[in-house]
Amino acid sequence: MKMPQFERRPLAVAIALVFSAPAWVAAQSEPVVVAQAKPEPTLPEVKAQATPEEPSFRTDVLRSGTRTDTPLRDIPQFINIVPQSLIRSQNATTLQDALRNVPGISYAAAEGGTSANQVFYLRGFPLNQDIFIDSVRDLGEYNRDLFSTESVEVLKGSSALMFGRGSTGGAINQTSKVAGREQRGEVAVTVGSFDQKRATADVNFRTTDSSAVRLIGLLEDSDSYRYPQGIEKQGFAPSFWINLGKATDLTFSYYYLKAKDVTDFGQPALFTNALGFFGYPPVSPENYYGYANYDFADYETHIGTVKLEHQFANNLSLRNTLRLANYKRESESTIATLAATDANGAPITQTTPLSLLRVTRNHDSGRTRDNDDTAAINQTELIWKTKTDSVGHTVLGGLELAHERLDRRNYILDANPALAGTQAPTSTTPFLNPGPYTALSYTKTPNLDSVAEADTAALYVQDQLELSRQWKALVGLRYEHYKSEARTTQASAISGAPAGPFSRTDNMLSGRAGLIWQPSGTQSYYLSWGNSYNPSGELGTYGGTAATQLNAVNQNLDPEKNQNYEVGAQWDVFSGLQLRAAVFRNEKTNARIPDPLTGVTILAGKRRVEGLEFEASGTITRNWEIYSGIAFMDGEIISGPANVQGKTPLGVADVAGNVWTIYRFGTSGWEIGGGVRGQKGAWLTDQNIPGSTIPSYVVADATVAYVQRQYEVRLNVANVGDKVYYIGGYNNSPNRVLPGAPRTTSLTLRYYFL
Repeated sequence: MKMPQFERRPLAVAIALVFSAPAWVAAQSEPVVVAQAKPEPTLPEVKAQATPEEPSFRTDVLRSGTRTDTPLRDIPQFINIVPQSLIRSQNATTLQDALRNVPGISYAAAEGGTSANQVFYLRGFPLNQDIFIDSVRDLGEYNRDLFSTESVEVLKGSSALMFGRGSTGGAINQTSKVAGREQRGEVAVTVGSFDQKRATADVNFRTTDSSAVRLIGLLEDSDSYRYPQGIEKQGFAPSFWINLGKATDLTFSYYYLKAKDVTDFGQPALFTNALGFFGYPPVSPENYYGYANYDFADYETHIGTVKLEHQFANNLSLRNTLRLANYKRESESTIATLAATDANGAPITQTTPLSLLRVTRNHDSGRTRDNDDTAAINQTELIWKTKTDSVGHTVLGGLELAHERLDRRNYILDANPALAGTQAPTSTTPFLNPGPYTALSYTKTPNLDSVAEADTAALYVQDQLELSRQWKALVGLRYEHYKSEARTTQASAISGAPAGPFSRTDNMLSGRAGLIWQPSGTQSYYLSWGNSYNPSGELGTYGGTAATQLNAVNQNLDPEKNQNYEVGAQWDVFSGLQLRAAVFRNEKTNARIPDPLTGVTILAGKRRVEGLEFEASGTITRNWEIYSGIAFMDGEIISGPANVQGKTPLGVADVAGNVWTIYRFGTSGWEIGGGVRGQKGAWLTDQNIPGSTIPSYVVADATVAYVQRQYEVRLNVANVGDKVYYIGGYNNSPNRVLPGAPRTTSLTLRYYFL
């Protein structure tokens, strides 16, 4: 069932929904006083939102949205913040786990195929490289763990003013745990279903009155519900903070994550080119259709950061962040699809017994590659607080300089080098009972080396204006000079012909504007607009072999254009519950599509996703916390190839939502909680092939815990009803789907010291 077509109705109807706050909001709520940023230096602190003393699902102040410490009610943008307290109560360990709490996020299998399936779509648009750590781009292809993450922020709508190129649907920002003034220490051990074994440690201690060290570690050796997958992780995240002369703070931090994983492109759907789509796989989500002994993804990530913060005066400060990163990855992958003939060699039909269906497994050369990617990024920002007559200003000026390089090598896999040409390592296996340990024999020869490089020089300025006690505004501009180059070279005598170099330079002007009305301390309403660009030379698009879209044609194409329009509101009720709502429209124009006559790429596509979103987070009573959200979306490919024009973009659910709540029984230490999450109406592909909507689902989760000042014991059960459901597909294709996790139980013991 589709939502009403928003573009055909006056926005006044939707705006009225947002602005018609209950009359009792102001009457029943005490004004919320939000602490403003102090004039002293921004000293790093341990953001212990999830200590036994102060659990909270609500966030009031955010830095990433404006690069200044700004009350959330003063930011004209819908932002979902998954705080540390929520991460802990759900025992979330990966970025994908945290994003279950964010409606509007959908998933697809990564091009390299990983068990975490971390390709994200936001409001129907792929995020590609729109993932950040502490507001600095995190371009690597790896499965992100939360062991050193404080919170996860999803900034919806075009956010180029702060984040630069990309961000059609929004951006994901992870905030890091770093050294600060607070003495603390904890160790945690988790055991659970599918032989989960995970241990973390986090110690922050002062070395002097004005310096501190924080050491965070991770060890994990677990299996997965995608039998016989498993994962091994080792992580280490040390940081050092020092205050120099009371006006200057210097923080050094390092992030290291090494992981061994098994690649996974999901399960074959009941689909062939001849028959079309005729069903989702009626098998256990544990059925794995790759080769356990040959499919792998090994990662090694290094991220070093130096942050300097200096206070010149009470109203003037400087911040400089330097990031050096290296991302290594080696992987081999298998593509499994439903075979066109059954076990007897006869062509299959839609009525062929499941016991006769076979799956073809191709250990694929095109998805076997090594990555060695690097980034050097520096951001310098000056923050000035001043007044002109009665108008207050918080002015941010910034300069970003970056050099990014993706270096990939792919391979040729040949099952019989004695024969002419290349023989793909292939086998078939029963659909109902796949054999993951089938033996293969093949040679692995280097093919093409692909190198893509990009240089960024960006200037940006933003002014947060306090026009009066009730009226505020935000305006900003970003000028970005982006130069990229891509080429391939021969890695061996049998490699294909090299190509390039191809190059492109774009000068992009992005902007943002918002107007905020706050009639009382418990109400805030806003209108906003923002834009962004996707240049042809954007790095890491889907992580393909060439690592960029640049070719002989695209190097002559201007960037795709994105715009976001939003009307929103925030209300504070019950002295602790935060309600937020927004009506939005995200639109991509100038999109790259093939010319219907020549097949050559042209800039003629247009896509639109619009909808209505709500969130409730915070305290209902002293002992009762809630975090919830729901999004209603409607998408359309307005201009595109004939087979997709007028259709709904993949991953855009008619409705998607979640709720998670915790109740604490006074001072006894006991707490119980749980929630539900689900979606309805998303498609596997842009073509909207009949029958290929992802089945609607609602999944229930639960937790019970005993929390004391020095320790905590927590039991989590995900998918309590053991429901079979699907979270997405693969690369706009109808022939594979990603099953969600079955019932999964984990037990965590956490001990606090210092």
